[in-house]
Amino acid sequence: MISALVVWLAVSSTGNLTIRELETTGQARLALYDSSLRAAIDRYRYLPYVVARHHQVIDAISDPQSAQIANFYLERVNDRSGAAALYVLDKTGMTVASSNWNTPDSFVGEDYSFRPYFSQAIAGNEGFFFGIGVTTGRAGLFISNSIRQNGAVIGVVVVKLELDELEMNWQEGGETVFVADADGVITLTSRGDWKYRTLSPLSDADRARIVRNRQYSGRDLTSLNVGQQLAKGSGIVTISSQRFLFDSKPIRGSDWRIYYLTSMDQVTDRQAAVMLIAIIGGGMIVLVILFLRERELKLASQREAREFERIQALNTRLEEEINERRRTEEELRGTQNELVQAGKLAALGQMSAAIAHEINQPIAAIRTFCASAKLMIERGKTDQLDQNIGQISSLTERMGAITGQLKTFSRKSTGVLEAVDLKIALNNALQLLSPQLDSENCTLERHEPETPLFVHADLVRIEQICVNIIRNALDAMENSSVKRIRIDLSSNRNDVVMRITDTGPGMNDETLSLLFDPFFTTKDPGQGVGLGLSVTYGIVRDFGGTIKAYNTTTGGACFEVRLPLLRDKKT
Repeated sequence: MISALVVWLAVSSTGNLTIRELETTGQARLALYDSSLRAAIDRYRYLPYVVARHHQVIDAISDPQSAQIANFYLERVNDRSGAAALYVLDKTGMTVASSNWNTPDSFVGEDYSFRPYFSQAIAGNEGFFFGIGVTTGRAGLFISNSIRQNGAVIGVVVVKLELDELEMNWQEGGETVFVADADGVITLTSRGDWKYRTLSPLSDADRARIVRNRQYSGRDLTSLNVGQQLAKGSGIVTISSQRFLFDSKPIRGSDWRIYYLTSMDQVTDRQAAVMLIAIIGGGMIVLVILFLRERELKLASQREAREFERIQALNTRLEEEINERRRTEEELRGTQNELVQAGKLAALGQMSAAIAHEINQPIAAIRTFCASAKLMIERGKTDQLDQNIGQISSLTERMGAITGQLKTFSRKSTGVLEAVDLKIALNNALQLLSPQLDSENCTLERHEPETPLFVHADLVRIEQICVNIIRNALDAMENSSVKRIRIDLSSNRNDVVMRITDTGPGMNDETLSLLFDPFFTTKDPGQGVGLGLSVTYGIVRDFGGTIKAYNTTTGGACFEVRLPLLRDKKT
């Protein structure tokens, strides 16, 4: 009786211990598979949004004759990105341009209005749909975004991702993992015989909808009948007479769910071994326990070594993807810095007339004092030269201050974020703009607290924000009888707030909605390229802040910039 109890306790405890170990390992493996899948998707998720805003794509919708230009553009972008296909649909769902326009499987001219990703994007949402391609017969993930013109949706951009390489890596890993969509259809799996099987039988309505969408054409979608077992999220499931320990989690940003399964054979094998050892060594319970512990430690060490190698390989792949993402971000950040520098140089060019006038005045005065000094020398009145020389020295210092401001403003940003007093940045910008303010007879009002207002930013780019907004205000007041700019600086518990208000005519609703879009401008051709406020928006967002524009009750416009307040300057 005691021997039977010992055997039962040994078998039971071994099974429980093994299950806990497998659960811990399964959770870690599930997290890695989830990360790799999301990384593969997120790498392309931005692409439809960016392409939908390109003028060549918008032109292809508005003017079918320009579709070939869009074909070339989509082909270049798709080749660089590595996606399976990139194509554009008009408002009816007809393909007007595609990256594979010159292949036998070209999407151009195909009607995809029946696909859910089209209706989702037309409604203004991001489309996310997995299915078998009706043209190529190859399965893939379709991500879509709407094309807008003047606020209205005029078409859809779609990128298709083929996840075959990811699925092949899963199969080579020798583990059991799969992804099911909202209908319970297995879309990605390391088990080829489970692909396009369902977790539970589909209802007639669901099956009809899938057929209508032509989502899994030619697939029977037979059921594994495990939906109720898997509904708990984790536990034990029996599939085709084989028992698995499983864990699952939803995939963020989609209606998919990923499952990781571990065979229960390991548990059964260990329990059988323990039972055999317990029966044979019934009289040697202590020795058996010591032996089992040593064996468990060795097996655990071997499993950890194998797991470490697999995890290390996955980490290496993830690290490569992260490095690639970082390189892309660095390139984008470098592009933004170049735009900031170009904007500063353009601003200097547009202010050159006022700055030249500011420098010409002391030059003319120096000439006058020099002529006067020459006459004094000729007449022998050298005792009066000190005053003339002092005036000339003062004027040269003034010219040096002006050129020093130009040199300081034109320098490139270091990209290092530090504690910056917004009041000092505003002072630097106003010193540079003072000649233009004077030449346009613009009155400046400043209202600010006496204490510093520190933000975590870059001084050069903060100055660029101030210069861009104030110059915009000057341009807006070109035809105003009264030119006045009011600058209000304040802070609350979390933010530093800068409001710059002008006495111009204000802006209409369409201008307000497109104000921060790249290349949007209300100026005449040749007067601006529409990048100043777009760059300003990007800088503010990089600093964790927000910017908005609105019309005041008195008729002018106001730009409001909010940046996080840095309470401790040392941090």
